[in-house]
Amino acid sequence: MNSPQFRLAALVLILCGSSLGAFDLGNVPIPKDLPAPVVIPESVKKTVDLAKRSNDSLEKANEDLTPLQQYYLGRAFGATILESRKPVDNAKANAYVNELGQALVQASEQPATYSGYRFQIVDSAEINAFSGPGGFIFISKGLVKLTHDEGELAAVLAHEIGHVALEHGVKAIQKDRQTGALVGIGADAAKTYGSDDAKGLAASFESSVTDLTKNIVDKGYSRETEFEADARAVTVLRRAGYSPRSLVSMLEELKKQPQGNPVGFAKTHPAPQDRITQASKLVAGDPVPKGTPAQAKRFKAALDGL
Repeated sequence: MNSPQFRLAALVLILCGSSLGAFDLGNVPIPKDLPAPVVIPESVKKTVDLAKRSNDSLEKANEDLTPLQQYYLGRAFGATILESRKPVDNAKANAYVNELGQALVQASEQPATYSGYRFQIVDSAEINAFSGPGGFIFISKGLVKLTHDEGELAAVLAHEIGHVALEHGVKAIQKDRQTGALVGIGADAAKTYGSDDAKGLAASFESSVTDLTKNIVDKGYSRETEFEADARAVTVLRRAGYSPRSLVSMLEELKKQPQGNPVGFAKTHPAPQDRITQASKLVAGDPVPKGTPAQAKRFKAALDGL
């Protein structure tokens, strides 16, 4: 029996420190004069039960992920981002981006996730932003510094929030049938075992989705999903009181950047002009962006030292 389901269940048993190796699972005859039923340790029962549920998870890998499972995926996504990009050491700038992001989230189609949205500036000169399942959003210092005002920064964040609300990260990762099962096993293990055990198991399954996460980070989403996220950004900006034309002005700025860069928007997003053409149709009746003095003041105060 060498199916992926069986191998994964066996891996779970090993990770859990099971002593099942001492048992012969074949058809071993039981002596008639056995004085009492064999008492199987609770730890073994619990491990066997988890293995069974793990196998069931594999069979349901195509089902929608729960908010809890998306949270676990988001954690793995965030860990992958931060492997090569450190959080920027600027509490004031991070707090500002978080406050702006949380305000925009309230105007989105999905204002809440299992553990809430998280926004983090990463210390990278590349011009890019990343959004993972469960509301884990990262924006590079290079992209933040490219924005001219709060409206343009809001447009970038609204676009990433659009990806989360549309579950683009979940759908991209879930193309691999077993990924959903691995996440389910991790979440199930967290419920079955104590906190220390859960941490170890979570680390084990998170490593299983690292390659898939890197694929999203390196290649980005499809053209269609990028256009969908832009459309959602337009809606969010309107609801939050920003002119959605800020998205177009941000895309115009991106258009000026070198397109041969091996990292950044040029690699992971459609050509800016294509996005400008699409977005311009959506904002034709909206006013020209004009930030308030208060917006300009807090934008400058928060990001001047970045």
